[in-house]
Amino acid sequence: MEFSKRRKLNLAGDQKNACYPHSLQFYLQPPTENISLIEFENLAIDRVKLLKAVENLGVSYVKGHEPYQSKMEAEIRKVKFSYRENLEDEYEARRKDHISHFILRLAYCQSEDLRRWFIQQEMDLLRFRFSILPKDKIQDFLKDSHLHFEADCSP
Repeated sequence: MEFSKRRKLNLAGDQKNACYPHSLQFYLQPPTENISLIEFENLAIDRVKLLKAVENLGVSYVKGHEPYQSKMEAEIRKVKFSYRENLEDEYEARRKDHISHFILRLAYCQSEDLRRWFIQQEMDLLRFRFSILPKDKIQDFLKDSHLHFEADCSP
């Protein structure tokens, strides 16, 4: 068995943007990079904390209302996940979001109850993150995701 030190990927700005063009993801492709066991564990723990917060906030507040929105933003910011466009180190936050989603996807596939819980929390998180996207970013995300929807312009 061979062990080596983890090398950090040094990507230029355009390459980083190509990896994660939006703060919102559908997690279609699993990550392919190697990560250390420590990072794997930390990413999993942070994602579980985030999903537990999503669950607790969903029980304590009305989803979509101001108190829920502000508490959710605070929780996501606390564990340093990507949720808004144009943050300083957006690549690392998006990378963390991507890899940690797949780690928990593996961990929570062991039973139907775990799967249901995981899917519900991820759906609530996606719904929240989609709701705070600016209009132009929504259109970019839909276009890049090959989703064809027309904006409702009725009063």
